[in-house]
Amino acid sequence: MNLRKKLSFIALALALTLIVSSAPAMAQQVYKATFELPFEAQFGSTIVEPGQYSLVVEQSLGQKLIRVRGQSDIAILLGTASTMEDVRDNGRLTFVEINGVPTLKKLEAGAIAQTFVFPLFKAKGERASLNKPGSSADLIVATH
Repeated sequence: MNLRKKLSFIALALALTLIVSSAPAMAQQVYKATFELPFEAQFGSTIVEPGQYSLVVEQSLGQKLIRVRGQSDIAILLGTASTMEDVRDNGRLTFVEINGVPTLKKLEAGAIAQTFVFPLFKAKGERASLNKPGSSADLIVATH
């Protein structure tokens, strides 16, 4: 009887492991864009260098996940999604300066009529001291 309980538990644990590990494979891409980042910026807690990037919004298990890729995966972000009031054809990224470092504040994904707002982290260490505070206006980067 004890062996039967152990086998049942092992089978359940194995099934749960397979379901959780296959979740990323089941992700459905709902939005894709590219953008040219003309300045060094912070995405979540990751610093991203200037350059060409792609951005993908995936939906998996009822949650939307945003991936930013350059030469490889750069950042994976979770944002609070809401419906856009005025729908645009193209998307745009809005950055706000924190300690002189442009930091991703929101993504407007026009094609799916959703805005994603991200938590803002303060820049740490040398990067915060190397960047001089600029204007307080938001920086906008268009996506294609």
